[in-house]
Amino acid sequence: MDGPTVNNKMFLSKWLETKLTELGMLMHPGYKFCFVLDKTSMFTVKSTRRGGSSVVHHVKPLQIIWTKFPRWGSHNTVHIDDLSRNFALNLTSGIKISGYYRKKSKARRDTELLGLAKYLEELAASKVDFNEVDFDVWADVVSGKRPLIKKDKS
Repeated sequence: MDGPTVNNKMFLSKWLETKLTELGMLMHPGYKFCFVLDKTSMFTVKSTRRGGSSVVHHVKPLQIIWTKFPRWGSHNTVHIDDLSRNFALNLTSGIKISGYYRKKSKARRDTELLGLAKYLEELAASKVDFNEVDFDVWADVVSGKRPLIKKDKS
């Protein structure tokens, strides 16, 4: 499959803008989006699964942002996604969350984003270099089982 056409890119970009506007997130003072990479910025890579088989999948390359805007880098960028393979190029910058399906019976009890919001507020308030944070344990940080900052391994 070839990459997205210009019309597809414009449609997806407009769709994302519309969705974020409908949710009240673009103009809300509590949200400060710097960048949004939708699937039109993705390209394919070949990775090896734990079992040794290979798989071709799409990734979101944060390096695009980091190269164009040097103020941003792994030290202050977090990629939140329900597919960990999407941050295969930025392994230490990703927070994996569960997919949300509003039509599933458990949707009303889904509170993961509330915990994630608490975590992100703590992360922002800490003003720490994100390279010093293990995003894999974010839920344990929220529950108080682990500290925000990785322990020194020396």
